[in-house]
Order: sequence, then C-alpha cells, then structure tokens
Amino acid sequence: MTGNDIPVHPSVLNTTVLSNFAYIDQLWVIENLSEICTVPVVRKELRAGVDGHPYLQSALDTLDVEIPVATISETVANREAVVSSHLDPGEAQAFAVADAHHGRLLTDDGDARSFAKEQGVTVVGSVGVLLAAIDAGKINEPTADEWLSAWIDDIGFYVPYRTISEYR
Repeated sequence: MTGNDIPVHPSVLNTTVLSNFAYIDQLWVIENLSEICTVPVVRKELRAGVDGHPYLQSALDTLDVEIPVATISETVANREAVVSSHLDPGEAQAFAVADAHHGRLLTDDGDARSFAKEQGVTVVGSVGVLLAAIDAGKINEPTADEWLSAWIDDIGFYVPYRTISEYR
C-alpha cells in the first residue's frame, strides 16, 4: 500500500485494537471493517510484543494479507514528527495517516483518543468496533459481552462499563 492507494477515508488501526481482537482470536471482525489499514510502527510494536504475548502473532500474520500496511508518505511523516511529542510512536503514525487522509483512528489509548478528538479526527475503539459488528448483524450482544469480559478480566482492559448494552 502506497500513499496513493491509501483509502480516501481510511480506518487506521493502532496496536491496542489489533491486540484486543487477536487476544480473543476474532481478527475477522476488524479485517472486515471498511477501508481498514494499519501502519509500519504498529507492525514493529506487535513484533516486539510477541515473545510476552504469543497471541499477537495472529495479528502479525494478518498484516499485508487481510489488513494492509500503509506506506508512509512525506506528508504523513512530517505530521507524525509534529505529533510525536504528544503520542507514542504507534499512535503518532496511525494518527498522522488518519489525519492526512480524513480517516478515523482505531485506538483504545486514552491519550491518543483525547488528542485525536481535539484535532478533529474521528476515533473508534474496541467497544465501538463491537457495537458496529452488532449493528451489522455480524455478532450478537451476548457474544460482545463475552469478548468484552475476556478483555477486562484476562488482560486488564479498562472501560467504564462491563456490558455492551450500557454503551447504547
């Protein structure tokens, strides 16, 4: 994927959302999102985490096959450099692609979510992906609740509510 073939309005994945869906072995949910892609730094972060979190290998295996990895243009690199003092590397690069291409950032990182919203970039997290999957008829609420519970109880995912219905 090059700068010219990044979707017009990409949904740019950060490591956090990829990691959550890899943990529950349900990457198909994000693979099927419209205009999905991720960035090279996310690949690097996943590789760095595989030894301690073997489930991340499945996320790595989907990159370039089911989830394209964007090539970073000079414009995006410049934007990334500007925001790197506010965000971690993966969040900065994913934000820069989303911002430059009028897309949305898929992240659960609180600081990245706040920063992106302040900059006018749409943000969706793992819970938002679950809600979209329910609305599209891909999963039901009990399944979403099961997955959400696994994230909360097993990997320490912090969200204000434990059930999907509380987000509606």
